[in-house]
Amino acid sequence: MKTERIEKTDKLYPSGLSHSEIQVLEMIRNKRFLSIKLTIKNGEVDIIEGLERLDTGERIIDVLKQHDFQNLEIKQSHGKIVCVNRTFRKKINHTSKTESC
Repeated sequence: MKTERIEKTDKLYPSGLSHSEIQVLEMIRNKRFLSIKLTIKNGEVDIIEGLERLDTGERIIDVLKQHDFQNLEIKQSHGKIVCVNRTFRKKINHTSKTESC
């Protein structure tokens, strides 16, 4: 079976999927995310954002150290933390292009 190369995308894997498409599928299959948001730039996935619910027993300082770019939503009821949601961002590194600041 011959794998065709699609113009303006990063390297294709034997499955015919690009590196960014594989990352998105891995996040979907992981099943820990409540939602996944993709930002497309020039026809390619540029940024992936994932929203996940965290264990309320985890220390907030430890959660902050897990990702460089993230938003935390902490809900409290009767003085106790009842819900922690994290949205984190990941920029896709395209192998065929140099990343700009």
